[in-house]
Amino acid sequence: MASAARPLLRGVVFDLDGTLTVPNLDFREMHERCGVPMKEDLLAAVRQMSPERQQSAWKVIEEMEGEGRRTLELAEGALELGRWLQRHGLPTAMVTRNSASTVRWLHDKLWGPAGIPAFHPALSRDDVEHDKPHPAALEAIAREWNHPLGPGLLMVGDSPSNDIGFGKAAGVSTALVDPRRRFREGDSSYGADVVIDSLLELPQLLWKTFDIPGPLGSTSAQTLAKKSEPLPETAACRAAVDGDIAALKAMAKEDLLAADSSGNTPLVWAADAGKADVVESLLAAGVEVNVKGYLGNTAVSRACRRGHDSVLRVLLSSGTGVDLDEPNEKMQSPLHFAAFKQKTEAVKLMLAAGASTTSLDRKGRTPAEDTSDPNIRELILQARASL
Repeated sequence: MASAARPLLRGVVFDLDGTLTVPNLDFREMHERCGVPMKEDLLAAVRQMSPERQQSAWKVIEEMEGEGRRTLELAEGALELGRWLQRHGLPTAMVTRNSASTVRWLHDKLWGPAGIPAFHPALSRDDVEHDKPHPAALEAIAREWNHPLGPGLLMVGDSPSNDIGFGKAAGVSTALVDPRRRFREGDSSYGADVVIDSLLELPQLLWKTFDIPGPLGSTSAQTLAKKSEPLPETAACRAAVDGDIAALKAMAKEDLLAADSSGNTPLVWAADAGKADVVESLLAAGVEVNVKGYLGNTAVSRACRRGHDSVLRVLLSSGTGVDLDEPNEKMQSPLHFAAFKQKTEAVKLMLAAGASTTSLDRKGRTPAEDTSDPNIRELILQARASL
């Protein structure tokens, strides 16, 4: 149930150009070629032109957008934010003054390949009667989602007038993406509720500002408190913990693959116990390296959590397709574990292997934000800056 002080987050609506993607359109040139002064709303001006001038202006706009699509790239934190919202079961929509072709390009080339659901509804200038900042599109999205307009819906964009003004007109919460800090000086942010440098900052702010629904959210009745550690139950799991390689080699492969009631396989137990030689033997026998065990943790996660560097070296050098970033049931990545538990060598090994420095836990924290060790935080931030 939502708290009295914080609204329950119902869904997030995004702008496209300059918000989800790096801005790459020269709007000054676009205005000049269309014969519209910069101080005027381009789309509104074009719609009021004579048919002949309008046709010419639309041709310019479509041509420049088409060129922009070829170099379109996602903004920092866009994928991480998309995955975070997906894992929390929160719907996302889009309202953009770009064309429907650009929306399709984003879905087909950048969003879909990452395995994130398409924005729905995704409303371009070709789909609406009134362009932003008229609130009609947000009203349509609220109807589609069957949620009332209000602070539980969030509009995210990079334009104070077209995005923040749009959200304010509809009565929803607003977040301004302002990486170059153009609008924070002189109070030109149109009263945005949140102003951020990067989309990567938004999940943690959402966690602090809203009640987040779902089994992993802040409103969940599901207990996420610490649980007592399980004990190995099967003969293979016990042999893995004991380091009894001879016993394991005498067992059928199906026994080496089988999990006990905790969900742990012999490999996960061996990684948790710090038995590097057992891990190496099990991998040589062909067990699945990315299998999830207790609370959704993989062998890499357990090695990171315990700081078993020798195990981690075996896993990372095994050539078995280790997933460096597979999250557990609480959305913690292996690097989150290593950072939180202050396992410096494990952090270094994971960073050297290419682990994501921007993965987000359920509260929206990156690994650098999930450690109290300033040296580890600096290691992670340096690795992120070098990318």
